[in-house]
Amino acid sequence: MKTAYIKGRRDFASCDLSLLDLSRTSLAEAIFHQANLAKTNFQNSDLSNANFGRANLKQASLRDAYLAKAYMSYACLEGADLRGADLSEAYLSYANLRGANLCGANLTGARVTDDQLAMAKTNWLTVKPNGKRGLF
Repeated sequence: MKTAYIKGRRDFASCDLSLLDLSRTSLAEAIFHQANLAKTNFQNSDLSNANFGRANLKQASLRDAYLAKAYMSYACLEGADLRGADLSEAYLSYANLRGANLCGANLTGARVTDDQLAMAKTNWLTVKPNGKRGLF
């Protein structure tokens, strides 16, 4: 998968990439629409402007990942580890955040509702969509 991206492939829609170790990988602008990414490790990866629409990211590790302007509408992020992730201006409309760990995540300008955030784990280091820190 990494080799395909390096060679110019960006479309991984509907692919089963579950359980892969893609940590510390640059996958900016990749398309993962409806892909199965359950338990995939994206720790410290650049996923800016990536399309995760309707993707399964259940229990995926996105710790310290760069997800600025990522499209994650209708994605399943149930139980995902997003600690320290940069989700600034990410599009999270209708994403399932049940049990997702957003402690220390940056959600500045993200499109996400308070109801969605209430189902996730947050702490005083979490930056809210309005740019302020604090519990939700």
